[in-house]
Amino acid sequence: MTEYNLGPHTFHLGTGECVLLSGRSGCKELLKELSRHPDCVLVSLRRPVLFKMNSRVEGALTLLGLKPGCRWKELDTVGRIKLCIAAALNRKVEVLILDNPTRDLNPEERQLLFGALKDLARKTGMAILFTSHDLTDALAIAHRVLAFTMGGRLLESTPDTREDTLKAAFPLLQI
Repeated sequence: MTEYNLGPHTFHLGTGECVLLSGRSGCKELLKELSRHPDCVLVSLRRPVLFKMNSRVEGALTLLGLKPGCRWKELDTVGRIKLCIAAALNRKVEVLILDNPTRDLNPEERQLLFGALKDLARKTGMAILFTSHDLTDALAIAHRVLAFTMGGRLLESTPDTREDTLKAAFPLLQI
């Protein structure tokens, strides 16, 4: 488990762990700050990406269920997101950061993408930190939760306290 100290916030990310980051204030800033860390990469989603094919990218494509040589225009929305993720893995990283990767996806597409992310984390040992507006689907793959309270405090859950942490951060939340 690696500890990250970003400004006033300290949190941990474990090997092969999927962690949901939630909250209205602080998420974007934390993602941006964490992406500056040399072992982390923030994936840019939903636009064509240019990348140099190497064995690391080929391996990521295969792990994500895509064929090396696939083309942007031939892929569906989930395939395009997977291609963006694979392209971002052209160097060795410990943490993959995704800002709302399931935005505009239907329930079946969300399940496909979250399943691929969980497999990627398990098979590579890479931690995945992601935001999502769909807490039900996100909690299905999140090992833990990092939640910003309205006051800007960052709460960190254990695997057993994910829902309690969200309720503490957002008292009106119905889960």
